[in-house]
Amino acid sequence: MCKVDRDAAAVTAAAALTTAHPHLSHEASPHPALEGCEGVGWLSVSGCAVDVPVILRGLLDPDAAEMAERALDWLVMSSPMSISATMPAVLPYLLRLTADPSAPRRNELFGLVLVAAALSAQTNPASAWDLAVSGPEQDHPERALCRAAFVADAAWVRRLLADDELLAGLHLDEGDRASLVQVAGL
Repeated sequence: MCKVDRDAAAVTAAAALTTAHPHLSHEASPHPALEGCEGVGWLSVSGCAVDVPVILRGLLDPDAAEMAERALDWLVMSSPMSISATMPAVLPYLLRLTADPSAPRRNELFGLVLVAAALSAQTNPASAWDLAVSGPEQDHPERALCRAAFVADAAWVRRLLADDELLAGLHLDEGDRASLVQVAGL
């Protein structure tokens, strides 16, 4: 079985982003969606060995957004079916960026929000299937932290679900909508 070192991939993707777009590492963004991101102790977050504000700033730059999104994907996903310990800390900024109609890759960011909602759902300890796919809750504290982040930012989730412009180009099914509503406690 081939195993990818996702932490190394995140570091590599972030380095490629700053090499291709060096201006992202030189200044903080005045964008309101990123307010406070410079003050987060990102390096104290387990598995976070990259300059997250650079990646978040890259999501606002039309020329860097695709590359920044790729770096963000490596950073917030620990495997194709698991969120990383970094996702709960990134989620408030991701929600705010997704709510901004001027964000270059807004639909893709919303897709990542949907993935975070689905993968942070609580595991049913009585379900062998849930346990086999997701593992027990106590082994994945990032899921509870992510749920708490969704609840804390439920107003942003509500705003996204009411955004006709965003939803018009997507095929948001009832399961996706229900997942977001449930995880945000709406």
